[in-house]
Amino acid sequence: MTRTGYYYESLAPAWLHHDSGYRAALTQHMRDRMALQGFEIVSPIRIQQLLAAGGVPAPVGMVLLRIETEVEEFDVEVGEG
Repeated sequence: MTRTGYYYESLAPAWLHHDSGYRAALTQHMRDRMALQGFEIVSPIRIQQLLAAGGVPAPVGMVLLRIETEVEEFDVEVGEG
């Protein structure tokens, strides 16, 4: 088995960053995405605010959030023959 990190980013109004309902929705979205792909989440889902994406700050009144976790993948080797 191999551990792999997955993440996605969400640009949102700044006030949503602290909204517990929005954070719960982001977390559930990550769980659903990983379940759809057949992965098992093995670490807590973390949400953090990014200061700048590629050196470009988020627009005024917006924040860039990064939602990340780790999953376990099965390594399947197919032999010849």
